[in-house]
Amino acid sequence: MTKSDDPIAAMEWLLDRLEDDDDVAYAEVGAVSQAKTDIVVTEDGPRDELMFDETGIWCRVFANGAADYRYTTNLNEETLADVADRAVRGGKFLAQADPARFDQLTTHRAVHDGWAIDRIDNVPLETKRSTIKASLTAAADIDLERQWVNYADAHVEETAATTTGSTVRTTLDRASVVFTFAVRNGPTIRRHAGSTRGAAFLDELPDMFESVAADARMLTRAATADVPTGETTVVLSPRAAGQLFAFVSRYLEADMVEMGLSPYNIGDELGPESLSIEDTVHAGSWAARSYDAELRPTTPVQLAENGTVTRYLHNTATGVEADESPTGNAVHSLGFGQAPRIHARHLEVAPGDTSRTALRDGADVLVEQFDEPWLRDEFERVQRSGVMPASALYARDIDRKVDNRTDRGCAEFPIAEGYRLRNSERAGRIEGLSLAYDPSTLRKVTAIGCVRGTVTGVDEKHKSQIPYAVTAPSVRLRTRLCTQK
Repeated sequence: MTKSDDPIAAMEWLLDRLEDDDDVAYAEVGAVSQAKTDIVVTEDGPRDELMFDETGIWCRVFANGAADYRYTTNLNEETLADVADRAVRGGKFLAQADPARFDQLTTHRAVHDGWAIDRIDNVPLETKRSTIKASLTAAADIDLERQWVNYADAHVEETAATTTGSTVRTTLDRASVVFTFAVRNGPTIRRHAGSTRGAAFLDELPDMFESVAADARMLTRAATADVPTGETTVVLSPRAAGQLFAFVSRYLEADMVEMGLSPYNIGDELGPESLSIEDTVHAGSWAARSYDAELRPTTPVQLAENGTVTRYLHNTATGVEADESPTGNAVHSLGFGQAPRIHARHLEVAPGDTSRTALRDGADVLVEQFDEPWLRDEFERVQRSGVMPASALYARDIDRKVDNRTDRGCAEFPIAEGYRLRNSERAGRIEGLSLAYDPSTLRKVTAIGCVRGTVTGVDEKHKSQIPYAVTAPSVRLRTRLCTQK
């Protein structure tokens, strides 16, 4: 076998190698072929452009009660044998206290060709570049000190198989754009947008850039307003509310629960009775996959209903422990370079019946967007950002070592785009404030809007880059604002 050989042949070779190893209880192996594009555009025009193909093999191997994950783009036998040996040794090295169990009975055989009508890799590089440049003219009238756009796409063909007989073939056309508009002597506006609809995503770019340019104009024209602090009535836009709900969903992931980081138990009051949250899979959503890394079909999960926590997100191992059926929440990391993680896909927060005017009536602050939250608990900060083995139950070993986490589930959300409200109207932008979040914050929601919007992004969990999307309404709540750290 050589590096240029068919990745499916390499997958089959590695699968056979792992099946013949007495130390391996179970393994998943995937063959990936990707056609990628990466374009960076700044205020000086296109800076970096790259189109390339990548083939690789990923595997997750259970050995001695633990799991290890590996990915390689070198498909020769020597490298694959080394990958297998390292994965098995990795399981032994972890010495997980509670051995992981997995599904030996359910077998899936399926094909899913994705949601794209037109493949993203069939669009010429010149067309992608010209679409971005034309879209940027929406901000031509704004005095920008810096503009930065990173466009990336990939046509992904993946075949995965397990030592228990499952085989799934999937196709995905995923594209995204991350852009920053830094206004001279003013605010900085950042956005992420993504889709798995293939070439159709490019048609949406002009409207996306026009929307961001409009936000930049509004922020630029607004004078800096006085800064309210302490207990305050705050309205979150659908984008800001989506960011907050995405953060909350991390505490409903079974491995975070096992690690002792979640402040929420099943049956706990999360918010008002009008609050319901479901994790779904939208056709064409940035975070959509038909099957997860464990070859389980992706299906909806009701996380909260009538304001009460109803379920956690599981992979196969944690699902067996909790007597719950996994629903496809072992989400691949973008690019496959890091291990899959338990994660939400596309959160749907049910709309309420409150109009925008009623939401803002008597409110003090409108938040349009947050920056990344800052976690108060140092242990939680370290664990979220640190490397984590591919076995979710290893989290239980960590939980045994630390206790008295009084600040778990507490964070500060820096307000990136916010306005002072007077008589329900914007009365200047606010700067230097954060929204203080604790496990009781959502219980202070007093109204939920009837209009929703969708926010997308990438969440880093234990070094894995996980795509997420949230469709949420505006919310009104009483909460505390504090000066940014």
